[in-house]
Amino acid sequence: MGSAGFEAMIDDVVARVEEAVPAAAFKAMEHVREVAVSRAPIETGNLRGSASTELTPEGAKVTFPGPYARRQEFELSYRHEQGQALYLTSTVISEEQKVLEIVDEELRKAME
Repeated sequence: MGSAGFEAMIDDVVARVEEAVPAAAFKAMEHVREVAVSRAPIETGNLRGSASTELTPEGAKVTFPGPYARRQEFELSYRHEQGQALYLTSTVISEEQKVLEIVDEELRKAME
């Protein structure tokens, strides 16, 4: 195989990986959403039920919409029977390795 053939092969792999990035990011953020939901405070269930994962131009994001969600996330003086403050922040920190593993696995599939 000449260098042109090798370059074409590399270009194909790069294209497949670039195409796989949004789905890989979404899958990883779905994991974050699931863990964060399990940690979110629960009173009525609205907060947990409002969580969503969305594709963005940069990859993907997890959202808990509304000012209530922000207050529950950052108000450290609240006492919850179920759930905790910093439910999303703590998840991002604790699940970093799992997120990287998910993205790695999905991008490796694209290279096969």
